[in-house]
This record gives sequence, structure tokens and C-alpha cells, in this order.
Amino acid sequence: MLVLVILAVVWAAVLVPPFVRNRRDGRPDNSVLSFRAQLSTLERATPGTTLRPYASSGRTVAAPRPSAAVKRRRRDVLVGLAGATAFSFLLVLAVGGALLTLLFLASASALGLYVYALRQLQLRALEREAKVRTLHPRTQPAPILAMRRASN
Repeated sequence: MLVLVILAVVWAAVLVPPFVRNRRDGRPDNSVLSFRAQLSTLERATPGTTLRPYASSGRTVAAPRPSAAVKRRRRDVLVGLAGATAFSFLLVLAVGGALLTLLFLASASALGLYVYALRQLQLRALEREAKVRTLHPRTQPAPILAMRRASN
């Protein structure tokens, strides 16, 4: 019984902070997130146009990269899942039992699926970098004036 309480506390320590952080960051009173969501909705409603300004300096604009907060959150989730898997594996070795084995298998499969999802995101980003290029408006070249030679 004590082992289950300890396991529940560990799971709560791993899962509750990201949940609270996501709830806090996703509130509708955050005006920047609300604006971005509305802008994204408008862009989807009008295909073929964009409401976002583009760089007109002639340089290519790279595909959007995950922000530092997204990378940190992904790393935190990965470390949490790996820790939970390792902890449940140690519990299976120390105590044994069908319930703990099932818990280990569930956490190991969650870790495997999360690693697979991260790999798919990475492959999509690499594919996007290889295939997508920004189109810039064409500028007309300066007219070439030819002078006629007259022989006098």
C-alpha cells in the first residue's frame, strides 16, 4: 500500500506541473496568444493569402523553429517519462507483482510513443526545410539601353 502511495506521489509530481503550466499559459486573457489564434483562424478561412508580413529584403525566411519554451517542455516531458519508466522498473524488480508490471509496461509504451512522436516532428521539420522555400515578389530588371553607332 505504501508503495502505491509513493508511486502516486511521484506520478503527481511529474504530471501536475506541466498541466498547471499549460492551463496558466492557455488562458483566454493572454492577449498575445488570443491574437495569434484569431490570426491563424483568419488565415485558414482565406486560403491563398497571408496576413503575416514577409521579409522583403530578398533573404529567405527559414521555416519556423520550435521556441525555447517548446523545447524545454518537450525535454521535461521526456525526462519525466523516462524517470517514471525507470522508477516503475525498479519497483518491478524490488517488489514484483502483476500490477507493477502492468504499470511499467504502460510507462514504457508511453515513453516509446513519445520518442516516436518527437522523431516524427523532427523528420517533418527536416522535410519542410528541404522542400519549402519562400517566394518573393519579382522585381523588374533595369532596362538595358543600347546606343546606336552612327558612322559619320
